[in-house]
Amino acid sequence: MNFKKIFLIFFLINNFIFALQIGPPMFEQRIDGSGGYREFTLTNPGTKTLRYKLTVLPGKINDMSKWTEVSPKIVTIKPGSKGKFKIFAKAPSGIPNGEYHYNLSIKMMDLPKLPGETDKVDTGAKLNFDFHLGFIGYSGDLKPNLEIINISTTKNNNGLTIVKGTIINKTSNRGIYCGITIVGGNKSLLSTDLRVPTNGKQNFTYTLDKNVKPSDVDGIVIRNLEDNKELLKTKF
Repeated sequence: MNFKKIFLIFFLINNFIFALQIGPPMFEQRIDGSGGYREFTLTNPGTKTLRYKLTVLPGKINDMSKWTEVSPKIVTIKPGSKGKFKIFAKAPSGIPNGEYHYNLSIKMMDLPKLPGETDKVDTGAKLNFDFHLGFIGYSGDLKPNLEIINISTTKNNNGLTIVKGTIINKTSNRGIYCGITIVGGNKSLLSTDLRVPTNGKQNFTYTLDKNVKPSDVDGIVIRNLEDNKELLKTKF
């Protein structure tokens, strides 16, 4: 089951729509020891070739940017195509257990053609849009420990089935990015994600398709999106 959702950002300039799509939406890797690695995909759904410059910037809390590298630093993507980049982070030994943060700058560029290029890079990039996305890694053997409570299924005012509940994070010093699947029979009725903060909880309310009745809902499966392993499975 694929939980690799995307960040999707639209902006409108002079009646021209740009779209930035990046997935997966998180880093969430252990950075001590041998370090953490994740590959990301940038998608260009538009009609113009776009070029981005990628830069790792400091995080506001427990900065890990000095231990973090992005490669390549420039990605050029033709219309309807995808580009890949990788982030690797390796912290020095002895850092305290817990979460560490960095920001990734994704900046549109208008650069001279690279060798072998024939397509024009979109001149709208001269507007220099610069998106900053916050990502998190962690140090220590902090295995996820979650609990789900107060689960219910009912109908809202529009007659649609909704599923409610609360996920409690009992993991020491670390938030958990979860994949949530609501299941009925042998199929998925809804797949989404959320992040439960350190020593905190996250309430959720999901609205299902109009053809789904409360009695169709059998349970919820929660996975750790760091490695896609199942953490919890509940039945109604």
